[in-house]
Amino acid sequence: MNRPSLRIVHSLAPLLLNRYAAFFCFLAGYTIIMEQLGGFPSLLPAWRFEIPLLFYLYFFGNTITRKSRWQALIVAVPIVFAYAIFDLYRIQLGRMPRIIEIAELPELFAVMPIWLRLVFVLFYGLPPLVFLWNVRWNAVMPIALGLLPLLGLYAAVERYPAAFMATFEKTQGEIVTYSDVMSAANNGRIGMALYSEAERLNMLEKTAHYRDNPFYLLDKDRVVARVKKQRNKRNVHLIVLESFLDPELLLAARYSRKPAHPDFEEIFRHKGGLSHSPVFGGGTGQAEFELLCGVPAMRELSGVEFNVFTGAKTACLPSLLGEAGYHTMATNGYRPDFFNSTNAYEGIGFENAYYPSEYAPSRESYFFRGEVSGEDYMFDGDLLRQNLKFVTQWLKEHPHTPMFNYVLTMYGHTPNDINTEKRPKIIEVAGGPEDEQLERAVNQYYYRTQAIAAFVKELVRIDPKSLIILVSDHLPPLVYGPNTYRDYDYLGKREEYLYLNRIFFVENGRSVEYNTIHHYEVPRIILNYVTRSSKRRLGTFDSAAYHKAYMTIMAQAMNIKKLLPASSPAPATGEAPAGAEKSENTPAPPLPL
Repeated sequence: MNRPSLRIVHSLAPLLLNRYAAFFCFLAGYTIIMEQLGGFPSLLPAWRFEIPLLFYLYFFGNTITRKSRWQALIVAVPIVFAYAIFDLYRIQLGRMPRIIEIAELPELFAVMPIWLRLVFVLFYGLPPLVFLWNVRWNAVMPIALGLLPLLGLYAAVERYPAAFMATFEKTQGEIVTYSDVMSAANNGRIGMALYSEAERLNMLEKTAHYRDNPFYLLDKDRVVARVKKQRNKRNVHLIVLESFLDPELLLAARYSRKPAHPDFEEIFRHKGGLSHSPVFGGGTGQAEFELLCGVPAMRELSGVEFNVFTGAKTACLPSLLGEAGYHTMATNGYRPDFFNSTNAYEGIGFENAYYPSEYAPSRESYFFRGEVSGEDYMFDGDLLRQNLKFVTQWLKEHPHTPMFNYVLTMYGHTPNDINTEKRPKIIEVAGGPEDEQLERAVNQYYYRTQAIAAFVKELVRIDPKSLIILVSDHLPPLVYGPNTYRDYDYLGKREEYLYLNRIFFVENGRSVEYNTIHHYEVPRIILNYVTRSSKRRLGTFDSAAYHKAYMTIMAQAMNIKKLLPASSPAPATGEAPAGAEKSENTPAPPLPL
């Protein structure tokens, strides 16, 4: 190395060892502390993209601002404050912010009280203004050259989103489809925000033709009118049970006692049906999408449809029921960032969405997760008991407002851990290869059916003229995945047996049975019930109609959401008749236009 180069390195050394080291150490320490306080995970694993980007932003800021004793701080504060927005979102809303939500800021600012506007300006307006005041605007060349990489990154996301996503997936850490938090832990907050925006833009290009397409919406007013005209509207309770495996469908298995609790057997008397889930072993968001939107989860626009929802209203069952006068509420037994559920529930049309207060302490909630040692996930009985209490009180206070009560449990989630001090092992499994998760799932099933039976009995007592649906989202993967189900002869290994799950119906206090259906047919069964339709068939399968409906739903779901109430609610899935008692059911197009 020649002497001039040595002089340059020597002159830069104090800067590199002090300013930049302090900046990185502060951010690293800040993220470690915030992780303990409920924010996003530590910055340290995000070394591929996030850390270099942060260093570049800090270097660029130091290059174009006037030198002073406060320069390092003037440049660092706006970056740190911008970074803190992610943690505020996580703590307050339980999820990761999306870049698209910047479009909401003017509307949000307009409805803020004056004192909150002043706080907002002070904390998020003053640091950038101070930074801009200190920029050396006559340093045209450094500013222009420094902006080029940032403009290139912006152009890649905005103009070539598919290419950006492909490059990101190849070069960065794992993207966890069901959790923004875990993805941000692997790739950083800014990195995942850019990836999510590229994913949304890529999907918007594909749905441009459907955004204003009236298909799937034409029949909405007629269906809403049919629901509205019902004089005594009936309530609907849809309970989605995480990985709810019925052990008796494992035909080769032998058990030391009957797996279902006697109270559960008494209610359903072998009237359990089967519903085809879009997923096996995981992907709850996919099952929820079908159960609430009434179309197949085609994965045409995203590996998980929920992940690209922005909160903009789209044409799903809760939207339709809400427009027809129903109070629609969702209760989720897990974290708000699970499959982007807060945005998805809002877009689907739920008026309220509740999570355990421990996971989102600033959100309104009526229930607690409670003590989950040895199991990690909230027991069904604890969740359903609190839901029942809330519903009971709500019905007393709103006797003339119908309710759509949607509940997602989480207790049966892999690895099916069970606290044997609370729920002792009482069932032994034989007849196939040893699978410890299967044995735990079987014992869980006994206690879960006991809790479900108590919930259903009391719900029928307080709300006898209602529809109760209990459905498994998907089968648990167990230890050996499909091999366990094959070896234990699940459903006799009939066609697509890995996707067939239990579903139970209680109509007006009486259990009824349907032939095998798909998850996406449940909204039509619900609409048939609330409109008192006498039709017994669901119609014939029309793949083209389903595809158009799917694209329309997704096109609306990825729009920029409105913070203030819209003048007209979002349209919904439309009419879907189904039979009571056992009936001939085949798939149907989303709307019988």
